[in-house]
Amino acid sequence: MKSPIVFQDLEKELQPVTKYLQGRVLNAGCGQRDLSSFFIKNGATVVDNCDLTTPIPNAIICDLVDVPKESGTYDAILCNAVLEHVQFPDRVVAELRRLVKPGGYLVLCIPFLQPYHPKPDYRRYTKEGMLELARIHDLEPVEILPVHTIAQTLTWIYWSYLEERRARLTRLALWGPLYLWNRLSQKTDFDTQIQANGFQMVVRKAAHPSNGNGHSNGNGHHAGNGVTQ
Repeated sequence: MKSPIVFQDLEKELQPVTKYLQGRVLNAGCGQRDLSSFFIKNGATVVDNCDLTTPIPNAIICDLVDVPKESGTYDAILCNAVLEHVQFPDRVVAELRRLVKPGGYLVLCIPFLQPYHPKPDYRRYTKEGMLELARIHDLEPVEILPVHTIAQTLTWIYWSYLEERRARLTRLALWGPLYLWNRLSQKTDFDTQIQANGFQMVVRKAAHPSNGNGHSNGNGHHAGNGVTQ
């Protein structure tokens, strides 16, 4: 049975972060869709796609822990819905940090309140977990935005539960109301800052070398990082 979940178009989902995806951009973990024209329309000048496997022509075929490009190649990097599926997320983030220029941006999009989706599916991140990821890798948080609405969150979790329980009659009874709820609630609810379906975290690589303490105030937290709360 087809799922009743309705998501907004990926282009609309990414629109709030396109202002950071300027100049030479890497789409790290691009998957099956080539978004190059969308990025160029919104300010990118060159777009490289990269993944382990992808049908996109001229894409870089490689593991994200070892991308065959020189350090500082990119002005900005997008990594959308990838880190939950990789075995070594810290190695991936470290490699993306290497690839971006000083002063450049990483846009890391990671799920939080989502059910298991294959495959493999290793982890979820809270907002605090994402900030810790930035701190560990000496990246300055700029903005954290929620993604989707409570309609997608609850429908996805409950529908996955019903599928696992093989509750066909319940799914038949609820499909119409859930589908309508999702159709009417596609636009991201930006007031949901904690209990979000997922997050888009924008971080900046320092324009100058770190002072060696990870820009930390000594207690494990960033001092004055300016991130949207």
